[in-house]
Amino acid sequence: MTNVVELRNGSVKRIIFYEVSDAQNIAIWGGESALEALKWYRNSPNGSRIYIQEWLADEEDVSQISSNIEITPIVLSTIADCMERWSK
Repeated sequence: MTNVVELRNGSVKRIIFYEVSDAQNIAIWGGESALEALKWYRNSPNGSRIYIQEWLADEEDVSQISSNIEITPIVLSTIADCMERWSK
């Protein structure tokens, strides 16, 4: 069994980065706002996708600590569920 210890100082900032890409996987928009990502996705062409990534930033460096995770199916199912609830 191995133990992993990770030390972070207080100046490290965790960043959740959203990206909207078209059907050819070309980025249309990227930023830290989930609401803006949804707005851009809503106005994007058919076949577009939403991705999320996690980054760590300190005073000297920024590094991506997770791969791109596509969340389009989660977003669409949440929207569908909300619309169903609102129509009742």
